[in-house]
Order: sequence, then C-alpha cells, then structure tokens
Amino acid sequence: MLQTIIFDYNGVLVDDLKIQRDSYLWAAKKLGFSLSTRIVSRYISHTTEQKREIYFGDITDEQWKKVLLAKTRYYFETVKKSDVVFPDVETVLNSLSTRYVLGLVSNTTRRYFDYVFPVHLSSLFREKLLVEDVETPKPSPEPLFKILRRLKIPKERCCYVGDSLLDVQMAKSAEISILAVATGGNSLAELRAAGADDVLSSLSELPRRLEALRRLQ
Repeated sequence: MLQTIIFDYNGVLVDDLKIQRDSYLWAAKKLGFSLSTRIVSRYISHTTEQKREIYFGDITDEQWKKVLLAKTRYYFETVKKSDVVFPDVETVLNSLSTRYVLGLVSNTTRRYFDYVFPVHLSSLFREKLLVEDVETPKPSPEPLFKILRRLKIPKERCCYVGDSLLDVQMAKSAEISILAVATGGNSLAELRAAGADDVLSSLSELPRRLEALRRLQ
C-alpha cells in the first residue's frame, strides 16, 4: 500500500523556473558572458555546479563566484516581489499529510528553499534532502534511496512527484513510481515519452489520482 509521497520542489511546489532562468541570463549579461535562453531552459533542473560547466564552460572560480553573486541577488530581489508558491500547494500538502508520510528531494540549495518556502508548509515534510545533503544528486537514484532509508519505508510504498525529465529518470532508475506534473520545464507529451507512470496538468489533480491508485492496491 502506498505510504509515502516524495516531492520535487522547483516547478512542482514553487513556480520559480522563469525567475531561475532570468537570473542566470541577467548574471551572464552583466558579466559579459554569452548565454542563450534555450540552453538555460534546457538544463534549469540540473544542480548549480552542473550548470557552471554547461552554461559557462571553463571559467575560473573567481568568475563563477561573481556569477553566483549576481544570479543570487537577482533571484532574491525578484522572488520577494511575488508569491511563487503554486496556489494549490497548501491545500494539497495539508490534505495529503493526514494520510501519507511526506518527503522532499530537490537539486535546489537549502538557502533558496528556506528563503522562499513557507515554514508552516516545510514542517509537513518528515524528511527533506536538498542538494547539499547528497553526494550524487539527481538524476542519480541515490537521493531517493537515501530519503527512504531515513524514512524507513520500502520503495514499493513510495511515489515521487516531479516535473522534469531528470525527475522521471531518477525515479525510473530507482524503480519508484513517478507522477509527473506538467507545471515546470517539460510538457505533458515529453513527460509521457520519458516514461512517467502518469502525468498531471496541475498539482490539484494529485489527491484524486492517489486515491484512485490506493483503491487499486
């Protein structure tokens, strides 16, 4: 029986991928680097360190430090002007937390998560693994294995909710069911083609879909 729901963060719980993208583009322009919107969007779900090489190539540590400072400044100044938490997140998490153990696995940093995500919603997750907490982040299956070890729950009783092709790849590698939400960087068609077990148009569909799964078990 399904016991645990593990969530991704960016694109699933918060609608900040455009701000993330624009932050890198702004930093690149400010510092004189050439960077295309297409490349930034394509790899936006990767870790910050992975994006260093993909976006900027062989740059020095000092240059990278300046990029991160500029990018972070733009992100924080922009995100504080609007509520980026998807409108159905609070209702969905509160509802599911009464029936399932909730967890979170994300390639985002703890600093970004703590700055943006409401504390009262963060407390609904029994375990959270952010990029600093894992040696091999997604698409490696290790983050899912690690959080399930902490939760002491077998993978057969877990479902992962993500929005990107990386999420699908990680879940399939871990042999864990994945429900993909097309509210991030990839479309319904792309997520289906990648092998997601089911694809949702919005997070508000999740409780009903989980209930249907529960009845089949």
